[in-house]
Amino acid sequence: MAVGLLTIPREIRDLILDEVVFLPDRPPPLNPSVSQDRKRREYKGKGFFDGHDIWVEKQICAPPSGSPNNAILLVNRQLHDEAKTLLASKGTHCRLDVMYVKECGLWPTWLAVPRSTRHADSVHVQFRIFDPPADVNPDWKNEEQFRGGDGGPPFIVWNFYAMLSGYLRYGPTAFSSVVADPSNFTIKKLVLDVLPPPPEEKHDRLVSGGARRPPAHDMFERFNTLVMDAEKRERRGITWPRPPEGKESLIPAEKLAFFMCCQIGGLLSMYRDWADFGAVLYEGIGSIEIRVNGEPRRYFDLDEMLDRLPIQPIAAWNEKEQQKRQKRFDDWKAQATATRRSWKK
Repeated sequence: MAVGLLTIPREIRDLILDEVVFLPDRPPPLNPSVSQDRKRREYKGKGFFDGHDIWVEKQICAPPSGSPNNAILLVNRQLHDEAKTLLASKGTHCRLDVMYVKECGLWPTWLAVPRSTRHADSVHVQFRIFDPPADVNPDWKNEEQFRGGDGGPPFIVWNFYAMLSGYLRYGPTAFSSVVADPSNFTIKKLVLDVLPPPPEEKHDRLVSGGARRPPAHDMFERFNTLVMDAEKRERRGITWPRPPEGKESLIPAEKLAFFMCCQIGGLLSMYRDWADFGAVLYEGIGSIEIRVNGEPRRYFDLDEMLDRLPIQPIAAWNEKEQQKRQKRFDDWKAQATATRRSWKK
């Protein structure tokens, strides 16, 4: 077979190798009911309890889906060299599926992790919305996800932030509960794509019907008040598109995407308390695109946004404290700019 393959023109041979040089991506779980062999994410050896509602697979897929097909590299020297050249030209593109399971938090599943690296050219994350399985472990349910504490945001916000920041700090291994490399993980382009549930499934609310939830804390419902309400939409200058007539099945996905957009925008503003948590995004991501069913909704160019920081003057209760805060911010911005240059070379 190899001899026959080597007799055809190189450009045709490259097309054939392109189809087999990577192991196939894993399909996402059909639904949460068939994907309950999970455990709460915890970082081994880190000396702290990670109590977020992020449920990861117990078993690690080996070899990782989307990784190089080593069988091709072993055929002969010529195919080995050609396949290696093709692999080098492909870059590193990861895919992650995240099931948002009402009351139960986030269930991530890696679909493609091409190679062991601390940088990815792109990471495509698809989000899907589900009701909790009827037979789910009761300990996995947290009906208080939309309640905050001590003036902070609801727990559901911390779940999303913990997943994103943990990924940037530890890379894909963070979700197999093993910290393989302490150095930070960087992403040139992060795509967050929220898929709508099937038309026959009705998700009027993204909070399970049995959850006790103060309306003020149902952050997903901001979509109804800010996007679907024509008067408020015009008054606040909201540009997020409303689902066209006949496409009401998109509304649950639009709500989740709008929620993530608002939270990411707040983090990137680096305003007051946001600054303590937004820095990791600037240090590790080139750009973020939010989509709904593949259609773009928002694009964040973090280079441009970093250049414009701070969005408001650094303030404090006296001049000495203001100068201290200003210096701390200026030092961080210079360090973040240098960090970005180092991994964007």
